[in-house]
Amino acid sequence: MASSQEVPPNLLLNPRANVLSSASAPLSTVPSTNTTTTQPSTPITLSPEEEQARLTAALSDKKLGNTHFTATPPDYEIAISYYRSALEACPPNLTEHIIILHANIAAGYIKLKRWKEAEDSATNSLTASGEDDEILRLKEMKKRKKEEDEKKKSIEQGKDAAGSSTGSTVKDTSDGRIEEIEDEEEESIEWGKNWKARLRRAKAREMQNTWQSLAGALEDYKILSSNRFQPIPTVDRKTIQQALTRIPPILEEKKNQEVAEMMGKLKGLGDTILKPFGLSTNNFQMVKDEKSGGYSLNFSQNNK
Repeated sequence: MASSQEVPPNLLLNPRANVLSSASAPLSTVPSTNTTTTQPSTPITLSPEEEQARLTAALSDKKLGNTHFTATPPDYEIAISYYRSALEACPPNLTEHIIILHANIAAGYIKLKRWKEAEDSATNSLTASGEDDEILRLKEMKKRKKEEDEKKKSIEQGKDAAGSSTGSTVKDTSDGRIEEIEDEEEESIEWGKNWKARLRRAKAREMQNTWQSLAGALEDYKILSSNRFQPIPTVDRKTIQQALTRIPPILEEKKNQEVAEMMGKLKGLGDTILKPFGLSTNNFQMVKDEKSGGYSLNFSQNNK
């Protein structure tokens, strides 16, 4: 263990500076609770020599991280610190390396059972690969809008809209729908290669065991079960299918539990507010109108 004289003063302020149990670990990248790697706000231009030098440094740190990850015994903290150092060195345009490094950090946090940090790191990996939830939702919305527009054009013009747009590729699907894909999007329309990061995020979310995290885990497992993820090994597909069976009843139970807790807190707050008036929340009852399906609030002076 490095002495205080051997550790730079700025690291002494870090509450987890003692994770540097290896004298060779990169001192500038102590693992922290913030798993987001800061990227330059504006693109930087590197010469071929600079890019190669930074890539070499990143791959060297990644290799050292892998060594600590698989050592006997393993040192996941040090492995994470090397992966972080590799991220700092890696040229920002080399996306494939950034995707893998974030996924490796997520794997390290899973081993340490630091579930929220594992989730955040896996999300960073998915974001880098263009496969995070919001990005996928926007793509799906854009695809649906294109399909609707094509149908409208076909109806209005009385003919197939298949060549109406220049600079685009038109694909005739098996059910007769016309799907238009812009040229610049043809390379990015295929997604699902980064299944390891999504599987790690699903596990990290499930282990947090809250209504919100379980719902997120279930969503990830459902995406993983789709045919978009062909390369997933059989053993991992079995894990995914088991999770799809296991999580829904737990999710429902957790939902009911958290809703009950929330309503209890709201009731307590309401009773505190109403007490000076000699009332309580028991004086107010929600009554459902069977015809309309709506609810009305009834007041009863006798309920205490």
